[in-house]
Amino acid sequence: MPDAPVDVNERVTEEWKADTTPGERVRTVMKRTYDPQSVATIAERALTSKTTARKHLGILTEDGFVEAVSPPGERGTWYKRAPRSVVLERVQQILDSVDVETLSARVAELRETVRGFEERTGAESPSAAAVADSEMDATEITEWQTARRNLKLARAALALADAEEAIVADTGSGEHGEPAGLLG
Repeated sequence: MPDAPVDVNERVTEEWKADTTPGERVRTVMKRTYDPQSVATIAERALTSKTTARKHLGILTEDGFVEAVSPPGERGTWYKRAPRSVVLERVQQILDSVDVETLSARVAELRETVRGFEERTGAESPSAAAVADSEMDATEITEWQTARRNLKLARAALALADAEEAIVADTGSGEHGEPAGLLG
């Protein structure tokens, strides 16, 4: 008698569980959790117990990867991906895919694009242009919003590259403490 067909999803799920630790699975789940989720939901998605999920969520919260929130009308602590960790991940992706010179040129282009929208509408942001009922259609508003977002991320990538360079320079000079005067 032939074996019963194996559900591919069940097999992949079992392999994931066998090949990873509960902490790795909780992190993987949280990497794509932008809206608050309960511990029970996260535990179910991570194939672990609520107690184990809560333990690893606490660690990820301390690390700044997730943040604990209390949604209105919900009981208990819920968790979502911390916006700062998303920004740092995207900034690192930018730095991994383009050199600093090219990125600097792209920042200048994006700055000009944003400035062009501002001059054309007399507004300082896409939302202000929409409120002022400018002659822009939805596509142009979206292009402006995208250019502003990309400009912010590109600037953050340049700042991170500069900060990393400064840290490497400080490390090479024998300084290993906190930057003097920065933290108080």
